[in-house]
Amino acid sequence: MEFDLVALQKQIEQKKRNYPQEWLGRSLAYTPYQPRPISESLRKTQTFTPKNLYHLPDSKDFLEIAISKAQHHSALLLDSLENLTYIRRYIHLPLVFNAPIIDTYQILESLVYGADCIALRAAILSQRDLKTLSDFSLKLGLESIFFVHSKEDLTKAIFAGANMLVIEDIDLIPLIPNNKIILAYATSSHKGIDSFILSD
Repeated sequence: MEFDLVALQKQIEQKKRNYPQEWLGRSLAYTPYQPRPISESLRKTQTFTPKNLYHLPDSKDFLEIAISKAQHHSALLLDSLENLTYIRRYIHLPLVFNAPIIDTYQILESLVYGADCIALRAAILSQRDLKTLSDFSLKLGLESIFFVHSKEDLTKAIFAGANMLVIEDIDLIPLIPNNKIILAYATSSHKGIDSFILSD
C-alpha cells in the first residue's frame, strides 16, 4: 500500500487540533463497541481450520459485499474508518483497520470508530515507534496484525510483541517462531501459512 507520509502526518496534526486526543479518549465512555478477539479464530489446530480474511474494497456497495462475505470469512479488513464504523452495526465479524498507522491518535480513533484490530507496518516505523504503537494498542484491548516484507521488518515485529504476521515472502516462514500466526495473500502457497487474505 503506497501512501504519502508527509500528507498523513499533516492530516493527523489537523485532527489533533480540531479534536484533541484527550477529548477523543473521553469519547470512549460513550462508544457501544468493545473490541472482539481475532487471533484465536485464525490459528490452525488439529480439529479446526480457520476461514480466511477478506479485504473489503472501498466501493459504493461495500455494505452489501461485507454482508455477503461475512459468512465465509473470519474477519474483514477495511481501509476506511467511515466504512468500518458503518459496517460495525451490521457485521459480527472482527474488523481490522488496515490504513497506515504512525501515531497513537489513529489507534484511539480506530477504537472509537469500532475497530477490533489494527494493521501495523514494520517497514514505515522505527523499532521504537512500532513497539510504542503495539503496546498502546494492547493497552486499549485492540489486537495488532504486523505486515512484514523483510528480515529486518520481521525482527522489529517480533521485538514489538507481534502475535500475527502478514508476510509476502514465504522464505521468512522458517524464521518465525512457532507460536505466531502467519497470514499471507492468496497468491502465496505454503503449509506454514495459517490463514489467507483474499480480495476480489
